Amino acid sequence: MDEPAKRVYVAEDGDGTVVASAYLTPNYGGPAARIANAGFMVDPGRAGRGTGRALAEYVLGAARADGYRGMVFNAVVETNPAVGLWTSLGFTVLGTVPDAFDHPRHGRVGLHIMHRTL
Repeated sequence: MDEPAKRVYVAEDGDGTVVASAYLTPNYGGPAARIANAGFMVDPGRAGRGTGRALAEYVLGAARADGYRGMVFNAVVETNPAVGLWTSLGFTVLGTVPDAFDHPRHGRVGLHIMHRTL
């Protein structure tokens, strides 16, 4: 079986300015290549406007269309507000690596490993 292609997506506002981006790639190789990984960035000035959610929903649909069976995030900082977005989109925390991230405000915090079936 061929591994799915790595892809990059962008979200633009009405005048063509890029306001968010995402990548989609296999999380593993070989026989486990049908489990996806993705990363997202949203312009901080666009936070809270639904841009990240819209891009996430699009990427989840694209992953499903590409034949991925699930998606894994390997290291979501537990204090990241995106944890709420991911759980609202059906992701669950499989586990947390304690004290794995040196947060500039919160000190040492954990990193969540999150998963969702597609």
